[in-house]
Order: sequence, then C-alpha cells, then structure tokens
Amino acid sequence: MTFAMATEPQPEAFTLNEEEIAAEFDQLNKIEKYVQESDVTLEELQAENSDLVSGIELSADTAGALAAADLPLGIPAFWWGCVLTLLGVILVYVLTDQDKEQTKKALIGCLVTAGAYIIFYVVLYGAIWGTGIGF
Repeated sequence: MTFAMATEPQPEAFTLNEEEIAAEFDQLNKIEKYVQESDVTLEELQAENSDLVSGIELSADTAGALAAADLPLGIPAFWWGCVLTLLGVILVYVLTDQDKEQTKKALIGCLVTAGAYIIFYVVLYGAIWGTGIGF
C-alpha cells in the first residue's frame, strides 16, 4: 500500500525579489549596450573575461527555443508529423522557415505513425489468415 500526503508550499520558495531581478536585468542591459556600441560579439566579451560578464552565465544560442516557440499552437514538431503525417512535415518545414532540426522531428513523428499502421495491419491480416477466414 502506498500513501501520499500533500503539504502546503513554503512561502519563501515562491517569494519574488524584485530588487534582485531588476539588478540582473540592469546588468544584462549594460552588456547589451556595450556589445552594440563596441561592435564586439558576446563570445569575444566572454573570452576577454570582462567584468561585465563575470558571475553571469550567458548563451547566445537561442535558435532551438525560438523555433519551438514559433510552432503553431505551441505543439512540438514531432506531434505535427505524428498526427498529420506528411502534411504535418510539410507544415513544420514551411512554418519554421525550413528549420532542419524541427523538420527532422516532424519526419520522425510521421515515421512512427507509419510504423504503427504497418504493425497494426500485419497483426490484423495475421489474425484473419490465422483463423482460416481468408479472402
């Protein structure tokens, strides 16, 4: 027998420190301004070990997050391919501006559906022919 008990969340776990958030965004704004004015890339700034980026973990690679967010209704590419098969793959290809990673995920979803149909019909015909009914 398994018992589960729910407890109230601790208020300090969900506190919003607006000053800390404002300070972090202020630091990010300084970095952005410096990068734009100095014609230097973020990677170069990090390589210099500048005081601007000390203690901050920054990533310039947001392509994957943006592409997933750009999908209609926020539905992952795999499910577009899985449910709409070839049409889903084409839609993902067009709607993500030919993003190969998302199109590949949609194609995998399409192939999963195709595999499921093949297995279903092999089992169905095997059951029909195994009972001797045949056509």
